Formats: sequence, structure tokens, C-alpha cells
Amino acid sequence: MSARTVLVAAVALAAGVAGGLAYERGDLFPHGAGETAATEKKILYWVAPMDPNYRRDAPGKSPMGMDLIPVYEGEEPGAESSDADVVQLSPAVINTMGVRTASAERAALGGAVHTVGYVALDEDKTSHVHVRKEGWIEGLKIRSLGAEVTQGEVLFEYFSPELAASSFEYVRDLERGDTWAGAGGRAKLKALGVSERQIEEIAKSRKAAERIRVYAPQGGVVVQLGVGEGMYIRPDQTLMSLSDLSTVWVIADVFESQSDRVRPGMEAEARLAHLPDRVWHGTVDYIYPELDPTTRTLRVRLRFDNADLALRPNMFASITLAGTARAEAVVVPAEAVIRTGRSDRVVLALGDGRFRAVPVTVGFSDGERTEILDGLDDGAQVVSSGQFLIDSEASLKAGFARMEDPAPDAAPEVIAETEGTVNAVDAQGRTVNVTHAPIPVLGWPAMTMDFGLAEGVDPAAFTVGGKVSLGIGKDAAGAFVVVTAQASAPEVWGEGVVDVVKDGGRVLTVTHDPIPALGWPTMTMDFTVEPPPAAAPAVGERIRFALGKDAAGMPIIVEIAASADTAAAGVAQ
Repeated sequence: MSARTVLVAAVALAAGVAGGLAYERGDLFPHGAGETAATEKKILYWVAPMDPNYRRDAPGKSPMGMDLIPVYEGEEPGAESSDADVVQLSPAVINTMGVRTASAERAALGGAVHTVGYVALDEDKTSHVHVRKEGWIEGLKIRSLGAEVTQGEVLFEYFSPELAASSFEYVRDLERGDTWAGAGGRAKLKALGVSERQIEEIAKSRKAAERIRVYAPQGGVVVQLGVGEGMYIRPDQTLMSLSDLSTVWVIADVFESQSDRVRPGMEAEARLAHLPDRVWHGTVDYIYPELDPTTRTLRVRLRFDNADLALRPNMFASITLAGTARAEAVVVPAEAVIRTGRSDRVVLALGDGRFRAVPVTVGFSDGERTEILDGLDDGAQVVSSGQFLIDSEASLKAGFARMEDPAPDAAPEVIAETEGTVNAVDAQGRTVNVTHAPIPVLGWPAMTMDFGLAEGVDPAAFTVGGKVSLGIGKDAAGAFVVVTAQASAPEVWGEGVVDVVKDGGRVLTVTHDPIPALGWPTMTMDFTVEPPPAAAPAVGERIRFALGKDAAGMPIIVEIAASADTAAAGVAQ
């Protein structure tokens, strides 16, 4: 027997043994294997989570650094659902977007108003001390701010030539026994601010007062002190302010939308950050008549007892104003409602990755929950986080568009604009490859990508190497497409000398020559360079530069070249 024959026999024997063992264990064609192979979903391609237009044949990273996600057969755009208003997202997309849902429930929203305020003096228990004639302080008794005083306590004594003369005349009239003149002198002293107590002392002692005493009109704390020993004082000066802090005001701000729920006499609670376990109970004392035109809030004055003086003027406090609970209604988390200005809507989670946007009529909101008056039943699942990302995801754009404008052939809306350079044009496939500038509204950096062309956009409008201004939108499948395109304005060139180089050449300070195309005279300006140069020009170097505009319309340098003088000097050398 030849070696060839022996080898063939050995291979056949090994194959037969392996097949028998596999058949014995059931490893060869196991039960259900044909069914699994038949029912396993086929991956058609991989797409970027935030840009279904970015497609690849294998896993990888999107231009924004996110993992590509698979699109299975039957789940591609246009195959999600037979219902035009229902869109379907894969579990991977839902997980990437961080979608959370909440239940719409029937509940009564509380009428409480939560706001902040600051502690202020109770003006009803605050007094200001003045004198009615000029003079000099000669006996200051209260010398420190914050001192506590009692009603009738001497605050200070002062000398006034006119008051001294009037007291002398009063004593003279009393000694003469002139009753009528004495009564007139007494009235004059009282009108000039001399206390009844000191007038009685002058009448009994028959001695003119050299200094006039000023007494505390009330008890409390000195909250303002405007005098010192020996100072000259006038009637228009506020010498002291006294306030009884056993009660204080709290001035709170209430939003205009909540102003109808506030009324005088309603209960109020105050809390301080450094005393979290303590609650002060008070009432609404007064509602100011005017709305603040800047903050659009209504000022409300609250009154609180403050026996231990824990509430000090100018402290900030968290305020809760009690109110009557509203009737039960369907409520959802406030963040679940999408407000557009023209209408309000929520995104329903239908299960199995399906979503639908539905219009609703909203009512009262307490900041955490919003009342739904129409368009939603209790028990429905609504998207409370990620609904705006769903709006920008692949097929949901078509669902929203149909909800607001049922015309199926409506042109895509421009949602972003950018400038770019055309790299390639596929007229038959209606795509264009563009290197575009950053697009902040979409969160995109500068990058190179393919765009489809919306209906009405002529591929002939693009020239390879040309600059274009693009209007970007989404088609019915949610893919980013070019909605509008026009050639950018020709670049304007200028020449100048580099004065300062910053950030590795990203920013240049240039003193440039006149630029007639822009009507610019000779001047020194800062320019951003986009894209940043590979080699920054040197300080003092004369350059020739092309000007463009950034996304905000500001002039930037888009290209740097050697000036004619510099080039000539190089040739001469």
C-alpha cells in the first residue's frame, strides 16, 4: 500500500469519527439551529448615534467620538412602523440618549409658592431722630451702632444758641408772673423740639437750660448712627435711627405667573440656610402695587415675630407661601413638556422603542409638575429626559413635521448654517463631500463629511475646491442634508505687518494697509486665523492675507501668503 493511500484512509477515518461524535452529542445541526439562523437579524450597516447620514460597513467611532451603532434589517429608516406618526429607535440609541420616562398621573397640585426674600426692618417700629435747630453735640450718651436703648433714655445733649435764648426768655416771663407770656414761651420751646420733661424742669428750677436733652422716642436697637461728640448738627440730618427688632419684615419676590395666588393675610414660612431645622411662621402683610419691570416679579411684604433676634436685617431666607390646593388633574413632570411658543407637546413612550409626539394643552405648573388639561390620559408613559435628543434623532423629525405641517413634500427646514470647502461631488448619487467650519448649534467641530442634497439643490452648484455657504437640515428619514447652497463671496486680500503672535499663531495682531474693498483705512486689528497656520509668521514680518467670516459674521484670516515685497526680497537673495 502506498503512502498516499494510507494518508487518504487516515483522513477519512478521522472525519468519520468526528462526525459520529458530533452526531452523538447533538453538536452537528443542534435542535433549532436552522430556526436561529433564519430568525437572527442581519446588520445592514453602522451609523453615528447623532447623525444617521454617517454610515460605515463595520463598527468604529463617529466624527464626534461616539461608538457607531448597528442598524438591523427591518429597522432602517422608513421601515420602523406602519404608523406615520410613530418612530422607532433601537435600544442602543435609547441608551446613548439617556431616555427616561415617567407616568402621567391624576393628582392635585398644591397651591404653595416657593421663593426667596431678605429680612428688612419693620418700618412701623422704626424711628428717626432729628433736631429742629442747629447746634453742637456736647454730651453724646449712645456712641455705638447696635446699642440697645429703652424708650425715654437720653440719647445725647446739645447746645443751641437759639434754644438757650428761648429758655432764658421763658424763665424771665415766669419770674415776672406774666402768665400769657409764660404760656407762649412754653409753646415756643415745645415747637423747637424741647421735651415736655425738660420744660417742666426749667419751670420748676427757674433756671435756663444750657444744653437740650434728646430722648429715645421708642425702645429698640440703634440701626443708624450719624453723629459723634462735638459735631455740628442741623435739622436736615438723620442723627440716629432706632428700630424694634422683635418683629421684622421679609421682602419676597413672586413670579408674575404666580402673583394671582398671593393675598394679604395668607400664612408664610421662612427658613434660613444656617438654621435648617428651624421654621418661622408669619403672614403676608402687604402686596406692593407695581411689578418690577426688570425681573418681572411682584414684591410681597411678610411680617414675622423675632423675639430672640435670630432674624437679622439683610439675611436671605427661603420662603413658602401657603395656598389652596387645586382640583385633581392629569399631571406630568414639568421637564416632559416641550414648549415651542406656538404649541405644547409631550413625547409618548409606546413601548418596544416606539415614540409618538402628541399636542397637549397645559395648565398650572408648580415648577416640578405641570397640569395637562387636554391631550393626555393618566397612566400614559411620557419621556421626561432625552425628548429633545429624540427630536434630533433619525425619524422623529418627520413625526414632528407631520404633526405641525401635514404636507409630505414640504422642503426640509434649515436648522444650521456653515461655510465650507467642496472636496468632491457625486452628481448621480446626489451627495457632496465638504470640509466645513464648526457648527455650534449642532455641537459639531470642524470636520469633513458627506451630505446628501435635498430636492431642489442642483449638484452643478458645487465646484470642487470652491467655497460655499450651506444651509443644513434633515430629510424625512432624519439624515442631515444640504437644503440651501450658494458660492461664498470672493475672499478679500490685504497686506500688513505682524505686530503680535498669540496662541501659536491662532491669533495675530496686524497693522494692515488700506483695504478699499471693505472701506478700511490703515489700522491695527486682532484677527483669528482659521484654520491655524502650520507655521506662524514672525513678529515684524510683512504678510499678505485673505479675509473671510466666522459663524458669527466676524472677519477672520483664512489664508496667509508672503507679501510681494517679501517674495521679491527672497528672489533677490
